[in-house]
Amino acid sequence: MYLERSGADTWNDIAVGGSQRWKVTDPSAHKVALSHMHRYFKNNEINSILCPLAGDDPMAHLLWQQGHSVTAIDLVPLALERMRQQFDGEWSKEEDGRDDGMVVWKHDSGRATQYQGDALKYLPELKESFDAIYDKDSFGALGVEMRQAYCKRISEYTKKNAFVYLECKLKENHNAVKDNGPPFSLKMEDLVEWFGGSFDHAESLGSVYPLSMPTAQQTAHILKRK
Repeated sequence: MYLERSGADTWNDIAVGGSQRWKVTDPSAHKVALSHMHRYFKNNEINSILCPLAGDDPMAHLLWQQGHSVTAIDLVPLALERMRQQFDGEWSKEEDGRDDGMVVWKHDSGRATQYQGDALKYLPELKESFDAIYDKDSFGALGVEMRQAYCKRISEYTKKNAFVYLECKLKENHNAVKDNGPPFSLKMEDLVEWFGGSFDHAESLGSVYPLSMPTAQQTAHILKRK
C-alpha cells in the first residue's frame, strides 16, 4: 500500500507541474532506444513488446506507431491515463471484474493493452507472450527486496530468444552510492546477478543520451533470454 500511495503522490505532483523526477520527454532519446531495439527485432514481423512499470513513457506509443503490439503495466491510474491520451483511436475498459484486482484497458487497434495494478503479480495470460521487453529505469525505482520477483516475472513472460532493452542510471562512485535511491545506480554486474538465471548479458550500450543529473549517466544494456 505504501508503494501505491507514494506512486500516486508522485504522479499527482508531476501532473500539476512539479518535479518531473527522471522522466525523459526528448523524442531524440526515444529514437536512440528504438534504433537499438530494431537491431534485435524479428525482421518484417509485428513484435509483441512488454513495457513494465511504464508510467506514461512515450516509447509505448512510439513502438505502437511502428506497428508493434504493446502491453504496458503500471500501478498508478493517472500515469496510464496520460499514456492513453497519446494514442489516436479509442480505449475501452474491461468491465468484468478480475480476481487479481487488475484493471485492463484495450485499444481499438488490437495492438495496445494496459494493465493497471501490481507489476509483480503473476498474470498467467502473459506467460511466454513477448518477443521483447522495453525497461526504462525499473531498477531505478525498485528496491533490492523486489528485484528477484521482478526478474522472475520478466522471465515468465518472455518467449525463447526474446530480448530485454534495459536502461538504468550509473552514478559516480557507484559502489558507495548504489543503495541510495531512488533512482538507484546499477552496473552490468548487478544485472547479471538478478537476471543471470534466465538471461545472458548480450551487450553493453554505454551512455545512450545525456541526463540533467550531473553525477549520473543513462546507460543501456541488452539481455537475451536463455
